[in-house]
Amino acid sequence: MSKIVKSKALCILILAVAFFVYQLYLLLNSFPATFQIFNFYLSHIQTSELFWSSVWFSSEFIGEIGLIVRFAGACFFIAFAWLLFRKKELVLSRLRKAVLLEGAHFLFYIPFISYLYAGPVVDAAIRVVFVETAFSYTVQTVLVFSSLIMLYFKMGRSNVGTGQLFKWGAIGIISYVFALWVKHFMLCLYALPIDFADPVLLVGFLNSALTMLAAALILLFAFVPVIREKRTEFSLKAVGSAFVLVGAYFVVYILVSLVNSRYLSFLTLTELWAVAFAVAGAGLLARNND
Repeated sequence: MSKIVKSKALCILILAVAFFVYQLYLLLNSFPATFQIFNFYLSHIQTSELFWSSVWFSSEFIGEIGLIVRFAGACFFIAFAWLLFRKKELVLSRLRKAVLLEGAHFLFYIPFISYLYAGPVVDAAIRVVFVETAFSYTVQTVLVFSSLIMLYFKMGRSNVGTGQLFKWGAIGIISYVFALWVKHFMLCLYALPIDFADPVLLVGFLNSALTMLAAALILLFAFVPVIREKRTEFSLKAVGSAFVLVGAYFVVYILVSLVNSRYLSFLTLTELWAVAFAVAGAGLLARNND
């Protein structure tokens, strides 16, 4: 296991740097955002029902705390990746903390999800949007938290074999990419314009519907033997191709956003850091051809 991970140190570092930089950007922007949310809350309670306004504010505030948790995980991840790349040291304790914090931050969505499901909305169209958004975050939370928390516990047991670590590592990666697909496909359904007669919007829809889904399915196929614990080897070509597809989704999204303002307005709500998967995937494919 150590030899395989060390050989992919540069790919891991690329992902860690992109993840860290993006989480830092979100964290720095969260402070003025929280201030604006609080000011809106103070003005809103003057004319609206206090209980649900407070529930909404609490859900938003708790979500901002979740950004701090995620950023802490990003710090552990980049520390792990840097030591792996520079010193070839596999410090799993740091990766384990990163896994825990990344999984745990999804729990901070729960108040937001609850508000979307139960909040008072009269307009039927807005209610549909709320439910679709809540469903998206519910699925993401279940997929990522459950798989990463299992990986965290497996990594902490001294008697767990390599097969088990590879198994839950593979499940974690697959679940994470499926969660990325759910988030961005559902975003397309409830927030972005859909018009099959418009070539740009057609490309945007097909990208959201198919690109990361294909990546997740390729990863599932590639890791089936690992999940079944038949072997720890897997196809680097397949994994590299899947990673390239994940990154390609965001490249296409950015290109569409250059000509569509609606796509552009939701750009910061995407997991934009994951464009680095394309670089990491290309690195895996290049190594596979060596």
